[in-house]
Amino acid sequence: MEPEIDKAFDWLVLILAVIAAAMCQFPELYPLKPYEIVGLTLVRVLVFPVVVLATVWLWSHLARKIESKIVLKSFAWIYASFILTADIELLLLGTIMPLRRAGAQPFLAPGPLLTIFNLLFVASWPLIIPIIFCLFVIRPRFRELYKDSKFLYSLPRQALLYVLALTTYLLSIGVLEGAL
Repeated sequence: MEPEIDKAFDWLVLILAVIAAAMCQFPELYPLKPYEIVGLTLVRVLVFPVVVLATVWLWSHLARKIESKIVLKSFAWIYASFILTADIELLLLGTIMPLRRAGAQPFLAPGPLLTIFNLLFVASWPLIIPIIFCLFVIRPRFRELYKDSKFLYSLPRQALLYVLALTTYLLSIGVLEGAL
């Protein structure tokens, strides 16, 4: 019988696919560079990470060693958390923020302080939420299932996996292409 956490992950992938499909229908809502092909860029940013995620999750089910399964499933949860928080933020920025801009004047005068605050606010949530979620929700559930796992009790290894998942996510959406 499949553990509840695996069923929850299957639902999460379904939710991510629905969000990606819905957001790809309205490319004009998202602030992308004018010289880019907006629809194709959204497909790349929204759909390609879901394909990578599904591949890793499938690989975790096909792995023979339990420790490999644990690492791959942990990676998949962290990666899915990055996708979910980034998609929700993109969805909010594309739908709610234009409505707020059209209906009300900002309470702070535009300037460098507001820009720095906005960048920190926008950039911090997709990094902080996944680690909190995975450390305090997913890891305890995996510890219940896999009591003998050395990986689940090693914070340095999990931190390395977090960095690897973040790097993979950034590569999958094309953020690091200019740096490479």
